[in-house]
Amino acid sequence: MPKDDELQKKVEEAKAADEDQNAVGTQQAASEQQSADSEDQAEQLKEQLARCMADIQNMKRRAEEDKFRFIKFANAEMLKMLLPIIDNFDRACQQVPDDLKENGWCTGVVSTHDELMKALEKLGVKRIPTVGETLDTTKHEAMLSAPGKKDVILEELEPGYTYHEETIKPAKVKVGNGNKK
Repeated sequence: MPKDDELQKKVEEAKAADEDQNAVGTQQAASEQQSADSEDQAEQLKEQLARCMADIQNMKRRAEEDKFRFIKFANAEMLKMLLPIIDNFDRACQQVPDDLKENGWCTGVVSTHDELMKALEKLGVKRIPTVGETLDTTKHEAMLSAPGKKDVILEELEPGYTYHEETIKPAKVKVGNGNKK
């Protein structure tokens, strides 16, 4: 019987070792699963972070664009108020009598007008071309028609202006009506 006891003891030890090995295997499998879950979670967090960073960049870009649009709008409104004054200044410079054209004061005023027009152009304000151009209703306002090639501008009645390629004041013009005379 001692051999049976020893045998039984060895069988129990083997079972215990097998159970320990199964437990270690189960723990190892659980640990590997946890590791895989952690890697998946880390990957998801990296993707979320990348999306958040992209959202922040887009938000900054949109804020800059909104700021530029606001400034552009505010400047356009100010220019709309100043354009009639500029037009009057322009007309006055064009109507200087011949005997005053060489007068120092008059040449100074004309020079100031020219500098103002150059400064406005640097800021994005441009006069709309008119005479000889085809009527473009986004840039021109036909006030009169006369014999001439249809829809070709014959005369500028009042200048028009664009600000950064957008019409802020259409040019008032006389256009051809398609009749020869």
